[in-house]
This record gives sequence, structure tokens and C-alpha cells, in this order.
Amino acid sequence: MHVLKDEKLGVDREYVAVDRNAEVGEKIYTLVDGSDYFGKGEYGFVHSLDGNCVRARFERNYMHHPWLINNKNYHVLEPTDIVHIDGERYRLEDRMAVVGEEIIVTKSSYIPIGHIGVVKGIDVSHDDGSCYLEDAHGGDDYFDGEIDRYLVLTPIQDATEAQESDVINVLANLGAEVAELKRTIARHQAEINALHEDKVHLGEQLANVAADDPKSLAITTDELAQIIVSLSRAGL
Repeated sequence: MHVLKDEKLGVDREYVAVDRNAEVGEKIYTLVDGSDYFGKGEYGFVHSLDGNCVRARFERNYMHHPWLINNKNYHVLEPTDIVHIDGERYRLEDRMAVVGEEIIVTKSSYIPIGHIGVVKGIDVSHDDGSCYLEDAHGGDDYFDGEIDRYLVLTPIQDATEAQESDVINVLANLGAEVAELKRTIARHQAEINALHEDKVHLGEQLANVAADDPKSLAITTDELAQIIVSLSRAGL
């Protein structure tokens, strides 16, 4: 699990590393050392795609340019719905808040994005989430649920409860293991196909020898041992 700043909301957010190719705008985590350009375990922000690589700007910002990194040499950091505020963990929930709950603004034309406020009252004349948020001076700001959006900040208090980020971590690791298993199966299938071709080729050779000169099938002990080894490798 990685904790990084969510630039849009302005709060720290938990991310999980996933083994897949990145898209433009995503965060990545390096798995190898890239000399002067980036170090192992360094974070980067993807600017563009380039064949089997991406071009990313890394933390050290070498020469103030984004640099290439092969897709096999990083993991993509996917955001979870867990954020850190003043040392506490909260789950972001897409639902209507009730009085007393904290929300974080995600879209508004007049309230700053990332603004955190306590719901003082609900505008019961609308059913779109419109409400009154407590302001810094003890007054209130009107939140128009028809055009603005927020997420409810639900405190994560029980240390024993299943943490969603942990679940995502497990799923991400499982996905990586499945991908590796698929690669292993493909490799074994290629080996099986090659052995099958060897078996067919050996059979054709024996048939040709028998057709041309049956007496030539008389073989020495060493030759017989070599044939047995070949048949064993072919799975016979």
C-alpha cells in the first residue's frame, strides 16, 4: 500500500500497486534503478505512451524532463477510496450525507474542490443532496446538490474491520499471480507442442527407414538407448 497526495482533492490517499501497463495521467512505482533518470522505488507521473514503454516524470525530475521506462519495470498505482486527514483514515462514500457528517467537495462552481465541511442541515425541499455546510466563521454555505458533488467522509475506527485497501491489495496480487500462471501455461504449451513435433518427426523418420531398407532397423545398444531418450523427451 502506498500513500500519496491526491492532487485533485488535496488530501493523502491510499494506492495499491498493480502489474499492468499504465495510461496517460496515472501514477507508477518503479521496480528497477534507471541510472540518473530514476531510482528503484521512485514514483512517477505518466505523460505519454511510447511503444512498450511510457514516458514519465519522476520524483527526482532529472533535467526537468519526463523519461522512458519499459512497461515491465514499473507497477501502476491505482487509487483506493481510503484517504488520510489529520492522521486519521476515512472511507470516501458516494451517498447522501446526514447532519453532523463530514463531506469533501469533488465538484463545485463556487466551493473549492477538496473543501471539507460538516453538514449543518439538509435542504428538505430537494432530494438531490442539497445541504448547508458549516463555514470557518460559524455560519453556513449552501451546497447545491443539483449541480455540485461531494463524497461523505466515513471514519474508519475499528482496527479489526476488513480494510478495503487490503482487499484491493489481495486482488491486485491475485491478478499478478494469475497473469504469471498464464505465462507459465503458455510456456509449457509451447514445450508440449515442440515435443509433439519431435515425436511426429521421429515417427516419420522410422517409417522412411523401414520403407527404404527394413534391414537398416537393426541397431546397436547405444543407438537404442538414444532412441529411448528421444521417446522419453517426447512424452512416450
